[in-house]
Amino acid sequence: GRARGVRSGSMLRAALPTDTPALVALGVATGLFSPDEADALLRDVLDQLHAGQLGDDHFAHVAVDDVSGVPSGWVYFSREEKANDVWQLWWIGVRPLLHRRGVGAALLRHVEEQVRANGGRVLLISTSSLPPLEGSRRFYVKSGYVECGRIPDYYADGDDQVIFARRLAPAPLGPPSRPAWRG
Repeated sequence: GRARGVRSGSMLRAALPTDTPALVALGVATGLFSPDEADALLRDVLDQLHAGQLGDDHFAHVAVDDVSGVPSGWVYFSREEKANDVWQLWWIGVRPLLHRRGVGAALLRHVEEQVRANGGRVLLISTSSLPPLEGSRRFYVKSGYVECGRIPDYYADGDDQVIFARRLAPAPLGPPSRPAWRG
């Protein structure tokens, strides 16, 4: 069904195996992945997801145009295996011509709703410190995420990993619960 905030003519749904070529192309269109990188990273993860090799707590969803069925954006997110109800948003991508039109915000809200529905309490987002991702970092802050850490030279020399977090469930009263190690 249609998610709140998705621009008219769009809807959100689970990604299908037939979406994979368009999602890989979208990754390349953002300028953040070369065709080889998109094929090695994005296609590989989507193929594993659709083959059921990643587990039940991995999800890929797309925003699609109601008329054409063409993906305008997508997200991939999963539960962190060794943390208590912490989730990670691995990828969020929007077709460049649709930036700043609410598609990314609707996708992010959708992820937050799915995480809450699955008992998640914290959502993490990691990104690069390079200038082309400054807009993404501002988007996360505007969306209520707090920069909570940096790992210098993580992706490459001079390219730090910037980590954002947002608590999605109220903190409980009383002593902290023990981690539910799943490994």
